[in-house]
Amino acid sequence: MKEKLTPVVAKVLPDEKERFFEATEQIGTTPSNAIRMFISAFNRAGTFPFEIVAPKAGDGGIADARGDTVALS
Repeated sequence: MKEKLTPVVAKVLPDEKERFFEATEQIGTTPSNAIRMFISAFNRAGTFPFEIVAPKAGDGGIADARGDTVALS
């Protein structure tokens, strides 16, 4: 018997959502599958599956290794 999936809900800015949907389409997957892959990688690593670096002064968020800032609000 197949396991039942449960929803994960996150609020993001509209432009972030649009960029995410476009990016997942470009790499041939879906937003839902990308989120499932992230959760799986996070659970395997027990932390973020990529490096988190300190934000630049005044950014008000965290930055990933590429320097993209993620707001903490």
